[in-house]
Amino acid sequence: MGLDEVFKVLSKGVLISINSQKYADEARFLMAEDNFEELGRIMKKLGFILNGENGYFYLSKKEKMNDAELQAFMNNHKNILLCIAILKQLFPYLESGTVLKQTDFIVALKQKEDALLEQKFEYVFKTKDLKDSVERFFDLLEKNSILEKKESDSKDEYLVLRALEYYTKIVQSTVA
Repeated sequence: MGLDEVFKVLSKGVLISINSQKYADEARFLMAEDNFEELGRIMKKLGFILNGENGYFYLSKKEKMNDAELQAFMNNHKNILLCIAILKQLFPYLESGTVLKQTDFIVALKQKEDALLEQKFEYVFKTKDLKDSVERFFDLLEKNSILEKKESDSKDEYLVLRALEYYTKIVQSTVA
C-alpha cells in the first residue's frame, strides 16, 4: 500500500473508516503518522486538506466553502443527509461498530408509524414499496461509506462505519 493507492481512493470522495474491511489497508496506511503527514503535504500543494478525525479520513478543499459551494454540497448530499436523519431517528444511539440488520430497520420503521418519516422515504426513493426503498436506503449508505455489508451467513447484516460521525455532525449542525 502506498500514497498513490490511498490517493486514488480519497480522490473519489470516499470516507475511509478505520473499522472498514474494504478499506482496511488504506486506513492502516493513514494511521501511520509519517504516511498521513506526507500525504497531507502533497494534498496541500494540490489545494486540498487531508483530514483525519474520530477514526475516519477524507479530503476537503483548502479554503472555506462560500455560500454557493455550500449550497451545491448540500444539494449533492441531500439524500444521504436525509438517510442519516432517518437512521438516527430510528436508532438514536447507533454508533460506529454496531451491526445493523435490514430486517431490524424494517421493524423499527414499521413501529415508528411516522407520516413525516414515510414522506422522507418517498421523497428520497420515489416509491412507496417498502422493500425496494429499504434496499435503496442501505445501498446508498453503503455507497457513501457509512455502512459496509458484513461478510457473514446473514445477508442483511451491515457494519456501521466510523464515517457515520461525519454525516451526523452535518445533520446536527443543520438542525441547530
